[in-house]
Amino acid sequence: MKILFGAFIGLLTFGQAAWAAQTDEQKLAAADNAFAFKLLQQITHSQPAANIFISPYGAATVLQMAANGAGGVTKAEMRQVLGISALPADSANAGAKAIASSLNNLDTNIILTTANALWYKSDFTVKPDFLDANRRFFDATIAPINFADPHAADMINAWAKEKTRGRISQIAEGMIDPVYSRLFLANAVYFKGKWSDPFKPEDTHNRPFHLRSGGQKDTPMMSQSKTFTYRHGTGYQAVRLPYEGENLAMYVFLPDTNSSPEKLLELMSGDRWQRVTKPGFIQKEGQVVLPKFKQEYSVELKPVLTGMGMKTAFDMKKADFTGIAPQLYISAALQKTFVEVKEEGTEAAAVTGFAVAASGIEMPPPDPFRMIVDRPFLFLIEDSQSGVILFMGVIFDPATD
Repeated sequence: MKILFGAFIGLLTFGQAAWAAQTDEQKLAAADNAFAFKLLQQITHSQPAANIFISPYGAATVLQMAANGAGGVTKAEMRQVLGISALPADSANAGAKAIASSLNNLDTNIILTTANALWYKSDFTVKPDFLDANRRFFDATIAPINFADPHAADMINAWAKEKTRGRISQIAEGMIDPVYSRLFLANAVYFKGKWSDPFKPEDTHNRPFHLRSGGQKDTPMMSQSKTFTYRHGTGYQAVRLPYEGENLAMYVFLPDTNSSPEKLLELMSGDRWQRVTKPGFIQKEGQVVLPKFKQEYSVELKPVLTGMGMKTAFDMKKADFTGIAPQLYISAALQKTFVEVKEEGTEAAAVTGFAVAASGIEMPPPDPFRMIVDRPFLFLIEDSQSGVILFMGVIFDPATD
């Protein structure tokens, strides 16, 4: 039998005293962010030198929804991959509800929405506790559906299109089986925001972007000089570019010429991001030159999550989703994303689906920095209020078409 789910995940480790002092929301956000780095690492290993853009928050959310119906080894593996093994299920669910509430109620000029949905075969009996948990904690739209209906995929796609304002219009193709499908779980995340200090179009000019292959490509590059929130770390430069309202921001990491996004990711983790990297940013005068780019991306999450240790859930014979119904397994896991970065700001969207059959002494001013993002780079979009990384990616070849 088959079922569908969609989500994003995370993991972060702290000392026991610090862990105990955190709220459920903070614990889950830490776990989500640790998962974010691990997820991107896993994908970059399997797709070297490819442009990648994911929503780790989306993947973690659907996996957590699905885990509410898992049992035994299947549940243990899913919670371990999510990084919530030490967090009771009720606390993890409460954390998810708090994060979603925070994200969907930002009082800013940006647009940020998240949504969850669960469709079940109309003549299939799903355990009430599973449906109730996903309704209460994930505010999931729950509805029966006839998977044998040729228009079943259209209904799910219409939901995805609506929740992402037309950016992701197809998610269900190839995931629904008219005979074996029993459930489809999905998460959608949509973001559109203007930079708090937009780049001026007249300062955008074509510059060479140095490709991994050794060649170069003329690329429209935006430029801005001012005081930035900046970090010069070991092997990289990084800058924080806030959106209106300041809660959400893009962090751009430019590896040194003798490094790469992959090497940088090897040094990063959710724990390092929270404790070392993020607090290390300072206010500094400088210039940032950043390429405009537009990217659509799709990734099969089944091999990625299997490589991270979530194996049993995809095994037809060993999967345990008895919290939903007997004899179910995840038969497919897919995420589709969209991102566009330009002078005014950023638009990003993702849909994930799982099929089961993501002061002091005055000193002279320092010399201004220059951060010319003209080679492969890493970036992420974080909500500082919840601490969650919503989107994350690497760009090897910027495209604006």
